[in-house]
Amino acid sequence: MRITHLMLLLILFGAHITYAGKVRIEGTVKNFSGEALMCTVIDNGLSEKPVQVVIPMQGGNFGGDFEVASTVLFSISDGTNYFGGFVEAGDSIVIQYDYLDFERSIVFQGRGKEKFEIMHAIGRIKIFLRSQVAPARANAYPVDYLFGKIDSLKSTAMDNINRAAGKMNAESHYQVVGFLNASVLKAKINSLVAIFGDSYDAILKKHQEKLSLKSVSDMHKLLEFDDSFYRSKLYVSAVRDVMAIYLEENVQPQATDFSERKYYYLSDRLPPKLRTPVLFMMLDQDIRSGNETVSNSVILSASDLLSDSSLKQIVKDKIGGSALIGVGHKAPEFSLQNLAGEKVSLASFAGKTVYIDFWFAACGPCHSLFKAIEPVKKHFEADDRVVFLTVSIDDEKTWKKAITRFGVKGYHVFTENKFRDHPVIKSYQVGQYPTTYIINSKGEFHSVRPSGNPEILKQQIIESVKTNTK
Repeated sequence: MRITHLMLLLILFGAHITYAGKVRIEGTVKNFSGEALMCTVIDNGLSEKPVQVVIPMQGGNFGGDFEVASTVLFSISDGTNYFGGFVEAGDSIVIQYDYLDFERSIVFQGRGKEKFEIMHAIGRIKIFLRSQVAPARANAYPVDYLFGKIDSLKSTAMDNINRAAGKMNAESHYQVVGFLNASVLKAKINSLVAIFGDSYDAILKKHQEKLSLKSVSDMHKLLEFDDSFYRSKLYVSAVRDVMAIYLEENVQPQATDFSERKYYYLSDRLPPKLRTPVLFMMLDQDIRSGNETVSNSVILSASDLLSDSSLKQIVKDKIGGSALIGVGHKAPEFSLQNLAGEKVSLASFAGKTVYIDFWFAACGPCHSLFKAIEPVKKHFEADDRVVFLTVSIDDEKTWKKAITRFGVKGYHVFTENKFRDHPVIKSYQVGQYPTTYIINSKGEFHSVRPSGNPEILKQQIIESVKTNTK
């Protein structure tokens, strides 16, 4: 199977690009019955959206050539396993693995394989840390214990990157190191939640007996971001995510003017080179998710904080196109297929509150949200006024296997093998995963950015149910 240069060029980068060179991606998957692999190509430009490419399988084999103008991230998923790496012109990556024994069988070969091997090893940091949470909790100073483990893994990964530096160009080296630092930052922040189950400021105030002087110092350093990685989209994204949570949990409860001052609080806490990229990502995310806590006028005003005039214009253009999604607006109608093969529409749930969740099998944040809101689904499981509607963008086989494998609760539909090209994705402005909404009994948006906190989400759904009876 061969994917033509022209097709991938148009799919990945549009028609107005200066080509730098070709990249070849091919491989073999054993014990895999799926018909295609889903690939995501992430360009490092701040305003560039991830692009999805479906690569068909033939006899367990896949492969294709495409042109790149610069270093890009190429991520591959079969619905259960996912992997990838940065690629540059001249790379020719050969991938082999067993679908049923992924971790022990995955092998990367060919020119550029080192970037895939290093990225895969960095990805294991999160898996390793899960095994260390219990020992950390038992330690007198859990932060010292777990941060020490993370720093040791970072040091090993950095050694591997430096040894492979001669086999990648300078931009690829920069992006791989940026990914490592992004992964370490998120690992440390997530480890604090796993150990203490509390917000950042609350940990410093309420758990002092578990914090050494080094623990406190290391925690403060977490929010002292490295602006040398301002061109690393993955690092900028990690900083955006960390600061979004920090502001929501630690600043918002204390600030009466939070909705008006949110972006200014963020700007004040960022080093100069990171200020514009992180602010732009935060603004872009809030526009796409329809964050009802921040008005369009506030977003437009905050766009003046951006030092890049082209990014300011993008924000203004996005604001102009976001009017269809908003609290009180009618939710778009749709037609999707359920597990029984029946067509389901929004009208099918008339008179009910619908929590709608767009996801796919290989989406880590999707599964994290599923786990986080399990208590909410449990609370409403006997309440026929509430529906938890999950919309998968996977192919049918992958979708059905994932529901069983991960024990996903809810009423399930999928985009009928149209993946992200189904009209529902555009009409609900789904640009990231998971994307969630709460729709009331009248078919109107009650919340366009429901909380991921189970207690807050439960109250949001209760409020929507109350409006059903009015």
